[in-house]
Amino acid sequence: MLRHKLVSVTFALALVTAAPAWSALTDPARIGDHAKSLTNRIEFPAIDGDFTIFVRCEAKVFPAGNIDEIGCYSEGDLDPAFYRAVSIAGASASVLPAMVNGDRVSILMLFSVIFKQQGDTQTIVVVPNHGTNAKSLGLSYIAPQRYGRGIRYTPRAELGLLWIDAMMSAQGKASKIKYLETRWTNKETKRYAKSYINDNTFIPGHLNGTATKMRFVKPIFGYRNGFMWDHDTSRCKASTISCDEVSNITGKPRFAFDD
Repeated sequence: MLRHKLVSVTFALALVTAAPAWSALTDPARIGDHAKSLTNRIEFPAIDGDFTIFVRCEAKVFPAGNIDEIGCYSEGDLDPAFYRAVSIAGASASVLPAMVNGDRVSILMLFSVIFKQQGDTQTIVVVPNHGTNAKSLGLSYIAPQRYGRGIRYTPRAELGLLWIDAMMSAQGKASKIKYLETRWTNKETKRYAKSYINDNTFIPGHLNGTATKMRFVKPIFGYRNGFMWDHDTSRCKASTISCDEVSNITGKPRFAFDD
């Protein structure tokens, strides 16, 4: 029988007590190691062979810490079973809630799931970032988190896919913003991306309980993009996902995951 070992990257976080008067006091959402944590809910897919799979995900989290929705993506083709494993876990999982000025807030949290299988040993590691700053900060830092609902965006056309690459200050302010285009990028994607990074509010990244300046990289994508949409066949890449989703907020067709 396979030995299933779960590993959680957890650490204590404290409020930033020395922040300037104009800066919000923030405590980001954390993965945790409680019974309903993602680490304890994800089940290893039944896949043969030895491998290490790195899956990047985003979770929309309610103020109480329960997860509204998870979206995952990876470089290259990946067995959908890994995405399903994270998505199914998210339906019953929770995180330790984010706080801003003493109040719980809804957030968009970046996290990654590492699936490693070697012989008869399986390991799942959940980290609160996408590894962007791994060389300088390791893997235990918490990536910046968008909180509240700073913008209500009305798209004029369908979104494609591009990447935002910015420096996020210890106060949650973005600078040195770059917009990295892909073959699916269109004008509407760029318009939304600029509004997203400039008009939203962010809990800064944290390292060892302290708000820390760090690089922030995030994809901006609609539902017909490089992750889900096959450009050559004009079809969804898999039957397990939908490229024509409806927003829980507006009841209208969704234009982006973080809607």
